[in-house]
Amino acid sequence: MPALSIAVAVLAVLVAGAALYRLHRVRRALIAERAARRLMAPLQARDMRALADRLTEAAYANQVLSEAEQVLDTALATHHSNPEGGHP
Repeated sequence: MPALSIAVAVLAVLVAGAALYRLHRVRRALIAERAARRLMAPLQARDMRALADRLTEAAYANQVLSEAEQVLDTALATHHSNPEGGHP
């Protein structure tokens, strides 16, 4: 019986050691993830600001094109108001 109890004790120590090693690895992975987040958060904020600026510029450009199209349509409608080809 003492050999069996020694074998059980050795097995328990091995299982506990494996669990502690796994816990150590998980903690190291968590530390690495936190460090990556601290490094990437400012870059993500910068990229989001740049994207917002580009979208704003695109919206303004679209607005300018729409207004120019309206002016052109008005000018063409005024110029071509006589369908017979005569002067207005």
